[in-house]
Amino acid sequence: MPLESFIGDIMEDRQKIHDLPIEKLAGLLTGSAFWQTAECEEIGMEAVTLSDGPHGLRVQDKMPNHLGMGTSCPSTCFPTAALMACSWDTQLGEELGEHLGAEAAYMGVAMVLGPGLNIKRSPKCGRNFEYFSEDPYLSGKMAAAYVRGIQSCGTAACIKHFAVNSRERARMVYDCRVDERTLRETYLTGFEIAVKEGKPAAVMTAYNKVNGEYCNSSRRLVGGILRGEWGFDGLVVSDWGGTFDKVASVKAGVDLEMPRCNFSAEEVAEAVENGSLDRSLAEDAAARQLAFSRAAAGVRVRDVDWIAHSRFARRCAENSMVLLKNEDGALPLGAAERVALIGDFAQTPRYQGAGSSLVNPTFLDNIRDELTAAGVNVAGFARGFRRKGGNSGRLVAEAVRLARRADCVVVCLGLPEGMELESCDRAGLSLPENQLALLNALRPLGKKIVAVLSCGGVVDMSWDEDCSAVLYAGLAGQSGGAAAAAVLTGAVNPSGKLAETFPLREEDVPCHYIYNKHAYKMDYAEGIYVGYKYYNTLGVPVRYPFGFGLSYTSFAFSDAAADESGASVTVTNVGDREGATVVQMYVGIPRRDLQISPAELKGFAKVRLAPGESRRVFIPFDSLSFRTWDAASGGWTEGGDCEVCLGESSRDIFFRTVINRGPQPAADGEKYSYERWFAAHISPDEPKIKHKKGDIEATLMTEIYDLKYSRGFVGRLFALISRLYSRSKDEILANSMNHLPIRFILLFMNYDRTQAEGFLQACNGSFFGGIKKILFKKRPRGRGKETRL
Repeated sequence: MPLESFIGDIMEDRQKIHDLPIEKLAGLLTGSAFWQTAECEEIGMEAVTLSDGPHGLRVQDKMPNHLGMGTSCPSTCFPTAALMACSWDTQLGEELGEHLGAEAAYMGVAMVLGPGLNIKRSPKCGRNFEYFSEDPYLSGKMAAAYVRGIQSCGTAACIKHFAVNSRERARMVYDCRVDERTLRETYLTGFEIAVKEGKPAAVMTAYNKVNGEYCNSSRRLVGGILRGEWGFDGLVVSDWGGTFDKVASVKAGVDLEMPRCNFSAEEVAEAVENGSLDRSLAEDAAARQLAFSRAAAGVRVRDVDWIAHSRFARRCAENSMVLLKNEDGALPLGAAERVALIGDFAQTPRYQGAGSSLVNPTFLDNIRDELTAAGVNVAGFARGFRRKGGNSGRLVAEAVRLARRADCVVVCLGLPEGMELESCDRAGLSLPENQLALLNALRPLGKKIVAVLSCGGVVDMSWDEDCSAVLYAGLAGQSGGAAAAAVLTGAVNPSGKLAETFPLREEDVPCHYIYNKHAYKMDYAEGIYVGYKYYNTLGVPVRYPFGFGLSYTSFAFSDAAADESGASVTVTNVGDREGATVVQMYVGIPRRDLQISPAELKGFAKVRLAPGESRRVFIPFDSLSFRTWDAASGGWTEGGDCEVCLGESSRDIFFRTVINRGPQPAADGEKYSYERWFAAHISPDEPKIKHKKGDIEATLMTEIYDLKYSRGFVGRLFALISRLYSRSKDEILANSMNHLPIRFILLFMNYDRTQAEGFLQACNGSFFGGIKKILFKKRPRGRGKETRL
């Protein structure tokens, strides 16, 4: 559903838009409710519904709370993007998008807010389960496939979060300090692929800043790169509460602020009237919304076969789970084996992440029931550990007694819900201590241990030495139990490949020591050396490399070759059962200012073969294969002797050759080593300011935490209540609320401009004047003394 095809239809209505009173026009640039856009009878624009939905729709029922969060209508919970990327199957991704789009049409949803494709810079990011990969090429290809599928049903897709959004802590205020090459090659390339190949109807801006400028009001990111260089003519939408300067966002080319903000329209109207905002920019935004509204009106409502969708969710999970370890043929499980099933996740599955992507599934299975249904001789089940933490000798003792009676132990481990969620990062990479204690108790029994790992990303896996087999089941959606059982029993041959690297230690992650160094800024000093590009280039040992995954069969590769058009190889299944593998193409491109350049994923092909079958696989080069960003010229360049590699993972390379792409510009000086590059991109520490009561003059961008230093007792009281409330709930909520700007809170309190000014006045010491505005809203727009917002 690309909006370009509808823009021409509304040009005749531009005069109607131009004739709208400025107050009416300004009101169209923000939502009419939490999940609906504005409507305007004069220009024929109807309100449309938007919904969260990276891996399933979260359509609110009739009783959402004031934050727009409430129980949601049942919909299919598909595997999260983190697991789907392990399928390396864009066709499967496109089919998933079609299923999402069909359910959206059925529920009257005009725009699905997804997929998300931010780069997994650090495994600690609490929202990594919603994102595809540490690699921009794989992320972009999978996102484009989702978009094509969603929009094939007429529903719009909205890719997010644009851009450089790779940490949840203080996500609304931190500043990403990133050099141009790293920005272009690592953090924008996935979006570029998704925009150009998927043609999404919408793009959602991120909360954070990039090099000092909020993404939502960045003329360079939105107007210059997205709309200018990439030619995007669709809708640009804010994240919810992510507009921090409404006038600046309109100037940048952002069309729609969500959700409804009662004071944004006044900001735009006043800016147009005083000449600081060109009215035509607001008219352009309204025109694009009108195009979207008309496109949404043509979406055909269709019936949904919920059972078929659940079966498809299972197929997605089956094709994505990754067999990480399988010593001595521990898997598949033998028909005669007595299996002890241990671990809380076996009965109560961990199948999705938490936050805005939370789906109310239409159905939910579990490994315990599915193994029994598959005919496995399950000797019994033991919970093994408390899901929310805390040691229990009784649960461990029960598990040990059960394991003694069995031939094999299948232990279901993973991260509990509270460790992977929006708005908060993980404290570390380890599994909970009580799960590790359970493994330590099982080890001395000498039994075959098969671990099934349920989590949305990387964990420390030093414990896998105690296991004969490890299956990474990820967050597999509502039918993940049946999928895992099928892989464990051999009914399905695993074919997933890791979309991110599992390091040996948390300290090995390239950004480990700088990721949380500052609350308000993040130095991207590792540059383009993210994930496997760091580990492989610097020779750092890893637990499991990017692109790795085992199978119950084996493959041979022969007659590999490469020419100017691409690389090819013959793949043969030399095992005794059908299976699939992924041929991966990596290209090492020299850079004139770096001593060593990483080999990067530039193509892949998944191939499924019967026993003894062979197939010739060709992976073409494209416009991305040999390009690099050249800081000296400020543009994309090609040149030099480029190494082309084929492999089954980023470290299992079976073919290498060199292709010359023309002369390479000479180095201007000494080439950077990785260490020198890193050191050169660390910004100096800023002196810590110790505030005292009365130091802070509150503005809309003041954080709740800092209100404790405000001049008025109202601000200090508000900060205290916020801290006490959030701490009474949980530490995660407390950490999240500390860094929320006041504008975000006032938006969700449905304050208008006068009330917002009154709240700031009260925080800044003018109690009675502020309270009067909050309660009575007396000041007309444009008159009287204003408080700086």
